[in-house]
Amino acid sequence: MKQFFQVWILLTTAILLVVWALPHTIAARNIALFTGLFAALCWLILENPKLGWKDCWPSICLLLVPAWVLFHWYFISILKDQQWQELSSTWLRVCVAVLLGSVSGIMISKKPRQILWIISAIILLPTITFVMYLHQVYLVKTWILPTGMYYGAFKQAKFSMVYFVVCQALVGFGLIFCAIQGQASEKSLENIVGRKNKQTPLWSLFLGVALVLIALVDFIAVRGLNGIIVSGMGFIVCVFTVFYQSAAAHLKREQAGSRRASIFMRGLLIIILIGAGLYAFWSYDQRYEGKLSHLAGDIQIATQIDQNQTWIRDGRPMADPVDLTGRPINGSTYERVSWFIKGLRLIQDNPLGNGVSHQGFGHYMRAEYPKSTVLMTHSAWVDFTLGLGLPGLVLTWLAILGVISKLQRNYLSKNALLDSKLLNVSFYRQLITSVGLWLILGMFCFWVIGEVSEREYIEHYFFLVALFGMALYTPPIKNQVPKSPAGI
Repeated sequence: MKQFFQVWILLTTAILLVVWALPHTIAARNIALFTGLFAALCWLILENPKLGWKDCWPSICLLLVPAWVLFHWYFISILKDQQWQELSSTWLRVCVAVLLGSVSGIMISKKPRQILWIISAIILLPTITFVMYLHQVYLVKTWILPTGMYYGAFKQAKFSMVYFVVCQALVGFGLIFCAIQGQASEKSLENIVGRKNKQTPLWSLFLGVALVLIALVDFIAVRGLNGIIVSGMGFIVCVFTVFYQSAAAHLKREQAGSRRASIFMRGLLIIILIGAGLYAFWSYDQRYEGKLSHLAGDIQIATQIDQNQTWIRDGRPMADPVDLTGRPINGSTYERVSWFIKGLRLIQDNPLGNGVSHQGFGHYMRAEYPKSTVLMTHSAWVDFTLGLGLPGLVLTWLAILGVISKLQRNYLSKNALLDSKLLNVSFYRQLITSVGLWLILGMFCFWVIGEVSEREYIEHYFFLVALFGMALYTPPIKNQVPKSPAGI
């Protein structure tokens, strides 16, 4: 019976990670969430894991966020109808997603190989979109499609596609990181036990590089600068790590020349392939949009929100500001930076928020500028704080910090690698750690520059935080007092 519930939980988890990216899937999402929660509670009763409060801390913080929203609605809210609508829909699903994610994480901690279900579900739609894009390129014989932005399997807004493709890119970097760290760990284990121990399969490296390159192509198709920025940051981290590992091995003189050369060549191959993808986007931007060339200057001008107020977008005939050469600055950059700064000012004036996570910025803008059509700042953390206030932000960040610190501690620990009987388990625990770190931390960074503080994006991110918060759970070991020798 327990096995049946495990399969049920994994199936609903995989379905959720796919349908969250698709429009008009509320019914499928609700069915998967609530049936998955039923299976999760049944499995939890049968398994009866011994959980401490430290294990549950991230999930507890996440569950306190909707509790805070409920408190806000009852005692503070001035938008009771709108806030109750969110409480009875989005925040109810968030509670279920956190509980389901937590149980899924405990289950994966017992069978780490099941992390492959999560990875497969995350990469499914971006990979299908990549294949569909290549088919269109074949038909029109050009890499830049004449119809403009291409959404492929997502069939939704640009920011939605970018968000879920970023998830695939982060999984790819996690796989690459796992392979790089695995090489170093194998050598450390070899020095300890005195024999070679190959436990890091090469498929993790090749799949990771492929996923990042596929994501870059999807970003080019949708013209997703946000995704390129996050991928560029990940690329820099990977480059630094590759050369750090190679340099450390060289300085310690622990590796033979051929092995050192092998690691260096693999690292160089990663750099060349991902670098080529980033260069392709740079070339596209220089030819078609020019955002990157003037990015720093445009940001500097956009910060002057009191001098030029076109960002209010209230129908007044005002042009976007220009630089010293008379060139109008990029409209997207101008709006994002201006709204971000205005949002920070509004947080200072409204630290408890207005209680609604969706378009809270628009509420404050219309209160100050009645004809403004602006709805969001395009920075998820700013929008999230304008809705849920600083208490909601602090609770969410505490949960994320708890998961990242737990994953980081496991990443630095080599204890799991010392048991030669658990080599496969060790690799998959490494995979959980690397993918979890990249996903949770990477999405945290993306929320700074993406407009995703609403509905399915909150549910999705809270679910991943809860899942990886429990995915490295280990049951407590009872202290045993050694028996005294007879006669003593």
